[in-house]
Amino acid sequence: MILDNHHSQGREQQNEQGPQAARDSGETAATPVRLNPPPGWPPVPPGWAPAPGWQPDPSWPDPPPGWNLWIKDTTARDWQLRAAGCVIAGGAAVFLGSLLPFVSPPQPDFYVISSAPKDTAAFFGIVLILLGVVMRARSRRAHVISGIIAFAVAGLTELILAGFIAAGLLGVDQTDDLFGTVHVTWSPQAGIIICALGCAAAGIGGILSFRPADEQTSGPRPRAAR
Repeated sequence: MILDNHHSQGREQQNEQGPQAARDSGETAATPVRLNPPPGWPPVPPGWAPAPGWQPDPSWPDPPPGWNLWIKDTTARDWQLRAAGCVIAGGAAVFLGSLLPFVSPPQPDFYVISSAPKDTAAFFGIVLILLGVVMRARSRRAHVISGIIAFAVAGLTELILAGFIAAGLLGVDQTDDLFGTVHVTWSPQAGIIICALGCAAAGIGGILSFRPADEQTSGPRPRAAR
């Protein structure tokens, strides 16, 4: 398709105003935008971003008058909020679980189980909630860093809880003044199970934060003008 000067200049002006103009029209600079293909243009895969100096293919039809080539893209933001929500919900579950019965020894009147794992779960639950709140920030850098830390904290807490459960099922030797060395076991209760599920949810949220901002799916891509 051969464009006359009027059409070519109009298209170039519309493209030059493109992403930056869409960001500046009442939006923050961090707000992502996406190409809004007019009728007759190929579909744009989610996450596609134009290279510097990109121009539409001359063979594509001109956009209708007043057509906005660049519109706000909420996909990345929705993904950020979903990941942050998983971390916040997971942290809340970990903290709630730490307030519930953790384990039950066979003879609770004689043997006291350490409260350290329970206290650790309460602390890490609060940490995960705070990290989830930070992940809601629009800053991509803050979101990713907080997600990485949340994944590490959730994984560490999960390992501590798993080790504590395994130790209780296998049993540990304790010295008793009355009976000497006694093999003590305990079984997990609702609190520690809720904590473990919360850690899994927070870990998933951390993994979701690793999704690249420019992740693309298969499909036809707009071509640069030759």
